[in-house]
Amino acid sequence: MKKHLDWHFRRNLRLQSDREHRPAPRGWYIGQNLWEAGEAAADADDQAAAMAATPAEMDNGGSAKIDVVELQNMTVAAPANNEPCAVCKEAFERRFNEDDEDWELVNAVEVDGSIIHATCNAAQC
Repeated sequence: MKKHLDWHFRRNLRLQSDREHRPAPRGWYIGQNLWEAGEAAADADDQAAAMAATPAEMDNGGSAKIDVVELQNMTVAAPANNEPCAVCKEAFERRFNEDDEDWELVNAVEVDGSIIHATCNAAQC
């Protein structure tokens, strides 16, 4: 019995010294949707800064021809396969369109037979 209690003592002592050298673990992480929304917002800000309108890109109304929000709202009917964007290789966000009763890809356009993100297409132009 004494050996067993000594084993517990040594084990607890070792665990305690390990805790002192390691940072405290996070007990929670944000969900995937919140994580992606945060990245999407950061990406939208980066893309908006990258596509800052020059005088040549301005139309007569004084606004940029390319609007990031409009690009992100563009949709394409979802194909049967789940291929990622041909440019950035990231998966598309899918949502169900209740009016058409069909699945669609968000922030997507079809270019030369392949589907890519609308924002990727705008960045290439």
